[in-house]
Amino acid sequence: MSFKEIKMYFMKKDEIIPSNMQSPFLSRLSDLLKEGYTFHEAVSMLLPFHVKNANKVIIQVTEIQKNGLNVSEVFKLLGFPTRLLLPINLAMIHGQLQETVATLGVNVAVYERAKKRLNNLLMYPLFLFVAIFMLFTIFRIYFLPNMETLLNTRESSKPDNSIAWTSVLLQMPNTFLIIMIVAIVLISIFLLFMNKRTVEEQLSFYRKIPVVNRWYKLLLTRVFSREIGGLIESGMPLQQSLDALIQQKEHKALQFMAIQMKNKIVHGESFSKSVLLLDYFTEDFHQFVVHGENSGYLGRELTLYSEFLSDRIETKLSRYLSILQPTLFFILAVFIIGAYLAILLPIYEMINIV
Repeated sequence: MSFKEIKMYFMKKDEIIPSNMQSPFLSRLSDLLKEGYTFHEAVSMLLPFHVKNANKVIIQVTEIQKNGLNVSEVFKLLGFPTRLLLPINLAMIHGQLQETVATLGVNVAVYERAKKRLNNLLMYPLFLFVAIFMLFTIFRIYFLPNMETLLNTRESSKPDNSIAWTSVLLQMPNTFLIIMIVAIVLISIFLLFMNKRTVEEQLSFYRKIPVVNRWYKLLLTRVFSREIGGLIESGMPLQQSLDALIQQKEHKALQFMAIQMKNKIVHGESFSKSVLLLDYFTEDFHQFVVHGENSGYLGRELTLYSEFLSDRIETKLSRYLSILQPTLFFILAVFIIGAYLAILLPIYEMINIV
């Protein structure tokens, strides 16, 4: 990377909202919109508190709105990820921008808490792993050759297995590191390969993997129920709501699901029946749709169900994170026991010689 590219990177970094400040920005933006401020007034008021080069960014935001571009272009300019642009785009259709921004603020806060907790969980085990890796390296460089020299001076016809076992034990951190690197590379290659496949092929493949299937359905159902629920709740007919999901470009899987759903409805199936026929949703989603159709509050019930799924996802993430650290400490304990054995085996061999 050249000096010019590095300079451009840091200049761009001063013109976006850092990820850890995106949730407070969205929450404050929602409050200002609720109080009656226009979108441009609210953003211009908040940017000096969240962006270093605020004056330049305010000028760019003004230009975007003068050119009549979508509000999502402003969020894109401010560095918000693509996953947040879809609900903002649809909010401009159903007119609930303030409510959508408030919901996104909560979701981003949950994501940031999970990321922060993950970093805190990994920091101490990672430090210990680096220390153990260095310790094992020192053992291999200095301890192992000296022990080999001492054991080779003995007069014995017995085969020496202690040095072989010591060598194997001292290679454990290297082996673990290589396995992790290979796994990460293979997963990255797999994800690149899957991204080049069609959405239908991706959905079909992920449905065949047990754990991935549950998570994928959970995430797809949440985004589908949230977006279609918001559109229906605003008074938009079901088919127009599906058309809005088909026209968006940010979420290809959601677009494909909306196309499939519309085809079912056009051929005479009800919304609840279409949900049952398409195997893309969680098991209890159909029951909520049926209840919403019967009560006449389908949009509201779908929105509530998406909030329920958000709570379920947060609970599952907390559960998995609580298991992660003990697992890492167990692996480190195995390494430490291996280090003790690597030292003790040659010593016991020397005691037997004496």
